[in-house]
Amino acid sequence: MSDSSNSRLLDRRSFLGLGAGALAATAAAFEWGYKLSTRACKSAPPNPFVAAGKPLLVAVEGEDLHAMLRAGIEALGGLDPLARFGHEAIFRGNYVTPQPYPVTTAPEFVLAVSAELKRAGVSKTSLFDTHGTRLSAGTPPEHILQRLGVLDKLTQAGVPVLARDFLDPDEFVFVRNPAWPVAKPVAVHRILHEAPIVVSLPVVKRHTYVSFTCALKMHFGSVAMADRMLVHTKDLNGRSGLMEQRLVHFADAVKPQLHIVDARAILARSGPGLGGGAEVVPGVNKIILSGDMVAVDAYCARLLAQHDKTFNPDTIVPQLRHAGALGLGNADLDTVKVVEIRV
Repeated sequence: MSDSSNSRLLDRRSFLGLGAGALAATAAAFEWGYKLSTRACKSAPPNPFVAAGKPLLVAVEGEDLHAMLRAGIEALGGLDPLARFGHEAIFRGNYVTPQPYPVTTAPEFVLAVSAELKRAGVSKTSLFDTHGTRLSAGTPPEHILQRLGVLDKLTQAGVPVLARDFLDPDEFVFVRNPAWPVAKPVAVHRILHEAPIVVSLPVVKRHTYVSFTCALKMHFGSVAMADRMLVHTKDLNGRSGLMEQRLVHFADAVKPQLHIVDARAILARSGPGLGGGAEVVPGVNKIILSGDMVAVDAYCARLLAQHDKTFNPDTIVPQLRHAGALGLGNADLDTVKVVEIRV
C-alpha cells in the first residue's frame, strides 16, 4: 500500500490499535455520558447573509487570495453581522490526513480569513481540530497539524491552535435534534457547541464513501471518534444511507454561521486523500462564501463536476435534501441569490 493510502487510513488504524480495553472503556464513558446529559443541538441565529429574502452565495474568481476575499466579503455585505455575534471566532478546517492543500485547508487561507475577521472587529480567531488522542503516543491531537506545518505557522502569526483529544468524553457535549431519524445523540466538541462564532473553511474533494466532501461532510471531524467509527462500522461502503444521514446530523450539531470555501484547487476522481487515483486539479481559482452550508455544497458539487467528469452531483442529492429538511439551508440554487464575480 502506498504511503498516501497509509496516511489516509491513519486515524482508523490508530483508533483500532489502541487496544480493546481502552476502546471499551472509552465507549462506555460516551454511552454513560449521553444517557446522563443529552441536550438540544446548538441554537443558531438566522443566516445573516441574505439579500431580498434570499440567502447569498458569492463565488469569486481570481489569483490574488487577499483581493478575492475582500471582494467576496464586500459582495456579502461585509462581516458586521457576524461580528455582532461576538468578538471571538473558531475556525473549522479540514485536516483528515497529513497531506497538503487541497486535501487539507491551507494555513495561508486560515491566516487570510483571520485577518479579514479582525478587520471587521472579531478580535480573536482560533483554529480548532480533533484528529488524535493522548491514548496513543503516535497520534496525539496535534500530530496532523504539526506534520503539515499548520501548528507553527498559525501560532507564530498569532492565531491559536486548539487541538483536542477525540477520545476524551470530557471534551464533548451530547446533543440531539428530535427531527433526526436516528435516535442516538451526537458527541460534538464542547468548544464548537459553546463558540459564539464558528467559521467553516472547507475544501472541495471527492470522497470514496459519500462521493463528495465540502461544507457538510467535513463535520465528521467535529464529533467524537466514537461517533465517526460507529458510522463507518455500520455503513462501511456508504451504501445504507446512514453515513449520508449522520454527516448531516454532525453538521447540524455545529451550525457554522459562515462558510468560506477554498476552491483555488480541488481534489478530483477519488478522495478524501491522495492515492487511489485521486488527482489534484489546479487553476480552479475560486473561493465561495455563504452563510448557507447546503447551498455551498450544491454549488461546489456543480463546480467539482465541471472539473471531474467521473463525478455526478446527483449523488449527493439525498444528503442535501435531508439537510434542507432539517432547516440547514437551501439545496435549490434557484432560491439562492448567487453572485459570481471576477477580480
